[in-house]
This record gives sequence, C-alpha cells and structure tokens, in this order.
Amino acid sequence: MATIKKVFATVAVLVETANYGGSAVVVAADGEYDYTSDVDLETNGYEGSHVTIEWMGSNTKDDLVVDVFASLDATTYDTEPFASYVFPNRIARQQASIVVKDVAHFRLGVKSSGTNTTFEYQISHQAWNRDNS
Repeated sequence: MATIKKVFATVAVLVETANYGGSAVVVAADGEYDYTSDVDLETNGYEGSHVTIEWMGSNTKDDLVVDVFASLDATTYDTEPFASYVFPNRIARQQASIVVKDVAHFRLGVKSSGTNTTFEYQISHQAWNRDNS
C-alpha cells in the first residue's frame, strides 16, 4: 500500500486583531459578518486547507461564530455557509482547527452570537496538495 504524502504551502494569516499583533477590529456589534480575504485553492491545485482559529473572549455569554462560504470564482460567494462553527467564549486564549476542502475558493465570516464586541482573534490557514512523486 502506497503512502499518501502531502505538500503544504506556507502558513498564511487571514486576519488578526490587535491582541494578536494585527490591525483588524474586534467583532462588530451589528450581528453582520466580518469576512476574511479569499482563500484560493484552485490556482495551485490545492486539495484543501487546514484553518486555525485562535480567540479570546470576555465575561459575556456570547460565543464566536465562524462560518465558511464557498465560491467558484472569488467574486461571488454563497449566501449560506456550507459549514458553521460556534466557539465558546473563554477569557483565556483558545484554539481550534477546521479543515476546508473540495472547493475552489472560500472565505470565512466571523461574528458574535450576541452583542459582545470584545472578541480578539487570529485566523490562519495552510493549504496542501498531494505529493504524486
């Protein structure tokens, strides 16, 4: 049986707030999504991407919501997410990973489950493809 090997791209930060060294604002209070930039899996033939979400909350009951929106061309994205994740609010830093695959492009929508605007977060990804050598 052959071993399947993967070739990983460099880790790319999609968005980070000030607490993580970036300049993005904390989650908006309007209940609307703050979107990451596009992740292009198509151009280099990537099979998928390992997405890492790090976050910190505050003393509220609201959770951090991260939804995944697919696109064929990086200009028009689905209006409904094909995957949705709710990360519990904790004061200490937390980390979770998700895998996104079998799409040409995607972006993440980040929002609060309520009115809490004090989430700090960083989202990065690392795409991969198979090593067919």
